[in-house]
Amino acid sequence: MIYNLPELYDEQYQYYRDDLNFYTQLAHDYGSPVLELGAGTARVSLALAKAGFAVTGIELSEAMVKVGLEKIARANLTDRVTLMQGDMRRLELSQTFPVVIAPFNTLMHTYTLQNQDATLASVKRHLEPGGVFAFDVYTPNFRDLNVLKREAEWEHVGGKHAELFLYQSLDADNQILESRYYLDTVREDGTLTRQTSTLKQRFYTRFELERLLYGAGFQNVQIYGGFDKRRYGAKEPVMVVVARPPRPHLQ
Repeated sequence: MIYNLPELYDEQYQYYRDDLNFYTQLAHDYGSPVLELGAGTARVSLALAKAGFAVTGIELSEAMVKVGLEKIARANLTDRVTLMQGDMRRLELSQTFPVVIAPFNTLMHTYTLQNQDATLASVKRHLEPGGVFAFDVYTPNFRDLNVLKREAEWEHVGGKHAELFLYQSLDADNQILESRYYLDTVREDGTLTRQTSTLKQRFYTRFELERLLYGAGFQNVQIYGGFDKRRYGAKEPVMVVVARPPRPHLQ
């Protein structure tokens, strides 16, 4: 998994900011603390903390948590961000949150109906009454499959040159996209090393997501075609989803 190479993950995605204003605005609207599922190396958690919000981040990969904790310490935000290793399907924290988020394709790592149901049940357990759950997943571009593409190129201190290549294939029967990453590094002496990593992601249709959320007991499900909340269309590259649990009945 690419998540066992956190330095590569950070190198590739550290400047991705498309989602930050959206999730920060949710915290402004609903309050904190915020629970982030699939927190990675704390990219979103740190942005929320810098905006003044308390965040608890949950990440399955031990390697990603280690790098994330280092970044939080360097930013002097250990008082606002709690990052821990955990499984979002089996989460049992001692508090609830007004905002639960699963940014940057986190739910694409729930490959089966059982995992999807368990994750949504976990979200509901940790969501305050009147709170909000939000996440985003990308819409696959099937025209780019089975082609080796160069994704990125870096020059590192010490004379190292690195290039990242990506090859994607489709398991249509299980709605799984498999991404194979090849990181080639050339050192100053001409030595070439290659690291490989595989990422599997379960993609969704709009109506499948609606059915999952309503079936799990969420209400007022809204699906947008971008972080600017524009109307969703089949050609949009991302689905941004906002859902709320039912309000408790007053006695």
